[in-house]
Amino acid sequence: MNKGILAKLLAKENITIQHGNYHTAWFDIKDRVLGLPNWKDMGKDVYDLLIGHEVGHALETPFEGWHDSPEQLEGCPRSYINVIEDARIERKVKSRYPGLVNSFNKGYRKLFDDEFFGDLSDINWDQTKLIDKINLKAKIGNLIDVPFNSDEQVFMDRSMTTESFEEVVQLCRDVLEYTKENQEDLLKPPASKGDDKDENNNDDNEDPTSNMGHDDMENNDEQPEQQEASNPGTTEEGETQEEENPGEQTGHGGDEDVSITDENFRRKEEDLLDNPSKVSANVICNEFNKDIRDRVVFDYKTISKDRQRNTQKVLQYERDNEYEYTPIENRMTEAKIEYPQYIRDVKRNVNYAVKEFEMKKAAYRYTRSQTARTGSIDVNKLWSYKTNDDIFSRVTQLADAKNHGMFMLIDFSGSMSGTLHKVIDQLIHTILFCKAVNIPFDVYGFTTTNYLPRNIQKDGEIYHENLSLVQQIHSGLKKKDFEEALKFLHTRMMMENTWCGTRIAEYGSEKEDWGSTPLNSALMVSTRLIKKFRAKHNIENMNLVIMSDGDTNGMNVIRDEKLDDKRMEVRSYYADNYTIHIDGKKVKCKNLRLDCTKALLNNLRKNYDITTLGFFLAQDHWEYRRRIESVGYETNKNMSWDEEQDFKKTCQRKFAKEKVCTFENILGYDQYYLLKAKQLDTEAEEFEVDEDATKGKLTQAFKKHSKSKKSNKTLLTNFGKAVAM
Repeated sequence: MNKGILAKLLAKENITIQHGNYHTAWFDIKDRVLGLPNWKDMGKDVYDLLIGHEVGHALETPFEGWHDSPEQLEGCPRSYINVIEDARIERKVKSRYPGLVNSFNKGYRKLFDDEFFGDLSDINWDQTKLIDKINLKAKIGNLIDVPFNSDEQVFMDRSMTTESFEEVVQLCRDVLEYTKENQEDLLKPPASKGDDKDENNNDDNEDPTSNMGHDDMENNDEQPEQQEASNPGTTEEGETQEEENPGEQTGHGGDEDVSITDENFRRKEEDLLDNPSKVSANVICNEFNKDIRDRVVFDYKTISKDRQRNTQKVLQYERDNEYEYTPIENRMTEAKIEYPQYIRDVKRNVNYAVKEFEMKKAAYRYTRSQTARTGSIDVNKLWSYKTNDDIFSRVTQLADAKNHGMFMLIDFSGSMSGTLHKVIDQLIHTILFCKAVNIPFDVYGFTTTNYLPRNIQKDGEIYHENLSLVQQIHSGLKKKDFEEALKFLHTRMMMENTWCGTRIAEYGSEKEDWGSTPLNSALMVSTRLIKKFRAKHNIENMNLVIMSDGDTNGMNVIRDEKLDDKRMEVRSYYADNYTIHIDGKKVKCKNLRLDCTKALLNNLRKNYDITTLGFFLAQDHWEYRRRIESVGYETNKNMSWDEEQDFKKTCQRKFAKEKVCTFENILGYDQYYLLKAKQLDTEAEEFEVDEDATKGKLTQAFKKHSKSKKSNKTLLTNFGKAVAM
């Protein structure tokens, strides 16, 4: 199970999970954000232990109780609070979720074996402080026999029964007071920040293994091997060593004492991280949080209101100024007049595709049919029983056709302005085809016109790019709304084709105006939209269709400078790899541009069983050739010059024949269609012949006309092929 999902389930609330290049886990009490570092795979039990522990803090611990909190509580050393509070929250989370008890036990056994608490093989209990005894007993008591005298047992019992954080604070003060009175020689207060390091130098004659775990925290560069091999025992003389400015390590300089085992564990936490480097080669980041996702997606109802409001405003402006010629009103009236005939023509074209679709679907079912004996005798074969064993009736069972669905993303970037009218024409044909054969569909346009502030995002998230994901039409609309949406698509098609220069905000919504190409952001958000759409319509074979004329924008990762030590420790400029957490899945890519597009599409294919269909619209011959070269390189990165020329010639022949180049399993798409935008017209070639044409010429002209009726509707034709099986 994904870390984020498990944490949310345990926390019993929809907390925000942030995965990042953090050095430790943290929790934002105010915004309810749980930050999780990129932990190594140390086994399921350690993982469940770490998640359960952090969820326990999220449920129970106030801000001043977190181990990295800057709050100073008088008479309470920070590491003392860590020990007692850990005991409280772990007891509570195990009581709340009994299934975690075994994971905690096995997880701590693994950490104990890896010496996260120090080397306990030859520990001197007489020289071990009470706070360390409590820490070891609370966490690994079943693995080691921790002795307590009668006075100490009282404190141990209290640590295992504390209910509130206030009780934790008071117990910390009492334990410190007991230590001062009974174990004064073991007290080890860290130095305050800014102290001269020379004042803390160790005596040259001291044993580097003196006192429980103190050397584990030393910064003595001259004896690294001794630091690694720290022993929590004591010297024969029982002397203690001063630590070199440990206040800088813990952030709590000036505390009256420390728990050696807790300090050992905090220092060893870095061993849990997959890549502890501050400048990580692998950037761990997250999709937009739910609030951002809600603010970048606009449903049809919202967009319809925007369109009506903007249209009324423009029309009223034209009337108030008493224009002799009202361009917007006249154009909309003209579109309204032409709409009925246009739809009749589209439906006539679609009927041909529907018939072909039904034939292909029937053929698919028949080729996968199964014939079996019924057990009943066929009377027509009874006469041959002496020579034929097969005299039973048979039944043929046809394979059931799958329930298909279509989710479409259309590029509304500025470069599409000269092509969009043709794309919408193709779209309307496909929509009415889906409607005729009862295929659920949902259509969105994506652009960057949604001007959101940057500071509303959380550290480690992908920047929202001002994404605007606008729902154009979907199969679930009521009849009146469906007709309204269809009419608007037709109006925009005519506006973009005949009256270029008219801004969409004059008759539509500013949220669907021209912008850039945030394809990757649109795919991240669409992952959840597709998942919801599929579940709603019980779709078995889900198809994602993308129409665009260019590559995606690059994406950035948000870094919140106000978080100080909690923010992601990464410089994405130097990153070699990225891992993006999306809907409980990890999407890995080498960059946040083209390779990310491929990774996002592969994530949909692999983890959501979605068929991806990409239509690339080359705006000119140069762009077409460049895309052919890119596809060729993706097909064979070691392609020679001669092989490259052969590949191009093959593509040219294919395009000359079909007006489209089709590739399979490339760039994250199951089917990738390369088209020239100028050849997207849906109108068939005229059926024209001379009056004295021969029978052969009539046949040839009819075939050419029939072929153009099919090939010109590229989107409809190829989508029909994909869903016929």
